[in-house]
Amino acid sequence: MGNTFFLVHGAWSGGWCWEKLRPLMEAEGHTVIAPDMPGHGEDRLPIEDQNLEKYARAVEALIAPLNESVILVGHSFGGMITSQAACYIPNKIKKLVYVSAFLPRDGQSCVGITKSIRPTFHEKLVASGNDLILSADGKTSKVAPESCADFVYNDIPRDAALLIAERLGPESNAAQQQAVVLNDNYINIPKAYVRCVLDRVIDVSLQDKMVAETYCGEVYTLETGHCPFESAPRSLADILLGL
Repeated sequence: MGNTFFLVHGAWSGGWCWEKLRPLMEAEGHTVIAPDMPGHGEDRLPIEDQNLEKYARAVEALIAPLNESVILVGHSFGGMITSQAACYIPNKIKKLVYVSAFLPRDGQSCVGITKSIRPTFHEKLVASGNDLILSADGKTSKVAPESCADFVYNDIPRDAALLIAERLGPESNAAQQQAVVLNDNYINIPKAYVRCVLDRVIDVSLQDKMVAETYCGEVYTLETGHCPFESAPRSLADILLGL
């Protein structure tokens, strides 16, 4: 009997980001659930009203009714969401898997974690002559497609990277600033981390720092950029299938 994998996308993205990985997992007899977080992809809730708590509660609402427990996978900012959600439904989580994701400790926010390593993603954008595009009300941000091609999809041919980047939408600034509130339920859930050594968004030194500060029983390495589900879906699928 296969496992159920629940995949949580990162900032600015949507459930569509897993479309190359999903069939590889399903072909092996596993169930894959890859929803849009509120305000992302096809979800029409106002993105400016979202925060980390609402994302985590959305994950809880989808997993809680399932008859089986899941392997909960978070990419990038999705690691913040899965960590918080796991506190609400620990009995429904077989394992937490972080794919080049934020792996927080209690009281940390995404913004706070990134400030611990210089240069941050934002500082890299500024140095390259690009920047985050803020909405007029300052509640959301978006990354220009050219910047995404350079930093987020740096191991993908540029034309293909630009096409993927065009699908990205705005992200809630409040969500990235809100801290997680973790508990013993979270601490006791088995964890695995997938390092991406060519990542220009979450530098591998920051990945290693987070792994060192929060115990992960399994650590894997991919020679990819920030989004291995785009550049090396087979390699990522093999890791997940082998858990």
